[in-house]
Amino acid sequence: MQREKVLTMIMLILFCCGGLCIILSAFSFLAGRPEGFTGEQRGPPGATIPLVTRDVQNQTPLRGVNYYINGQLAGTSLENGSFALSAAGYPSGTVTIRAVKEGYQEKTIQADLTTNPSLELDLHVSGIIPLLINGPPESEIDIVFLPSTTSFNSTTNTKVLLNGYPGGQQKFEGDVLQFINQTFGVYPSKISQDSPITGNYSDKFNFYYYWDGQTYADAFDGCAGKIPDSYWQKVTFSDLTIILYPEYYGRYVSAPSQPIGCTNPNGLGRVYLKIAANEHYLALHEIGHGLYGLVDTYCGDTYYFENDPDTNVWSSDKKCQAAATARNWSADSCRRIQDSGSSCQKEFWRWDPDPDIMKEGYYGTFGDAATTRIVTTLNRIPR
Repeated sequence: MQREKVLTMIMLILFCCGGLCIILSAFSFLAGRPEGFTGEQRGPPGATIPLVTRDVQNQTPLRGVNYYINGQLAGTSLENGSFALSAAGYPSGTVTIRAVKEGYQEKTIQADLTTNPSLELDLHVSGIIPLLINGPPESEIDIVFLPSTTSFNSTTNTKVLLNGYPGGQQKFEGDVLQFINQTFGVYPSKISQDSPITGNYSDKFNFYYYWDGQTYADAFDGCAGKIPDSYWQKVTFSDLTIILYPEYYGRYVSAPSQPIGCTNPNGLGRVYLKIAANEHYLALHEIGHGLYGLVDTYCGDTYYFENDPDTNVWSSDKKCQAAATARNWSADSCRRIQDSGSSCQKEFWRWDPDPDIMKEGYYGTFGDAATTRIVTTLNRIPR
C-alpha cells in the first residue's frame, strides 16, 4: 500500500510536468530479450509510467519481461521487475499492454494511463516450452506438442494407462525433436517440385511443447484423443496441437481397435491430432489433414468433401477434369475413389498419382493436387 502511494505521488508530479498518455498494443509471444535494451526509457525524455511485473506465486520481481507497444518492443524490465516507460511519442487513450517472458504465460491488459499512474502485470509460470522459434506467433505457423498418458494395445484391444509420459520431460523433449526432424523436416522432399515453396521453408514454423508435469492428453479418448480444457486456456496461439504418445502396441487393422493416428478437425485453428512418437511416415499423412486440410484419397470409412480452394478431391469427374485442364495436368488422370476390387466406391474423384500418401498413409509422396494446397498454405507466411 505504501509503495502504491509513493508511485501515485510520483505520477502526480509527472502530470504536473505535462506528462503525456500512451497507447500500447502487442502481438508477440515468447520473444527473447532483445539486444540493446537495458530497461532505460525508449524515445525522447519526458514523463514515465512505471510498469512492474512479478511472479504471481512467490511475488519475486521478474527481470527480462518484454513490453510491447503497437507491435513494437518498448523495452525490458530490470532486476527489480520494473520498466520506466517514456510517455513521449505515444497518443492518448485506452491502451493495450502485453507483457511477455519466456517460461511464463503472457499477459495482456487494457488501461487508461491518464488514470493509472503505474501498472502491475504479474505473470503465472507457463508450461509452454519453446524449441525452435522463428518469429512471433501471429507471423508463423505454431506447432505445439502435448504428451499423452495413454497408449493402445491392438492385440488385446485395450487402452494402456501410462505413468505420465515414460521417461519424463527429457524423453518427451527428445521424442519431439526427433519427430520434428523426421516429419516437418522432410516435407519439402515429399511434395511435387512443380509447385515450389517460396522463401525458407523451415523459417515458417515455431515449435513448442507443453509440459507442467500435470497436464496430459488422453490419446485414446475418441478417434483423435482428448485435450484438457486447461490446456486451451493457456495455449491460445496454437495452429496445430500434436498429441504425442510413446508407442502403439500391435498392428492396427480396423475397428474395433483404435487407430494409430487421427485428426480433428481439418484446417488451421484449434486443431489437434494424435500420433505415436515413432510413426513418422503416418504423421506426414495426419499433418496433411491437420495443417493443410487435405482429404483422404483411400476408399473407406472416412470423411470426404471438396476442400476448396486448391482441392485434392472433387465431387464429380467433370470437376476434377476441369481443374486438371486449368492447371495443365492430364485430365485422364482423374479417377473415382475406390479400392482395386471395387467393393468400396465413393462419389468422389482424385487426381494425384500413386503411391499417394493421402491414400497409402505409410508410404508415398504428395502429388500435384495435394502439393498445390500445401504450398498455398505455406506461402501465406512471407518468409
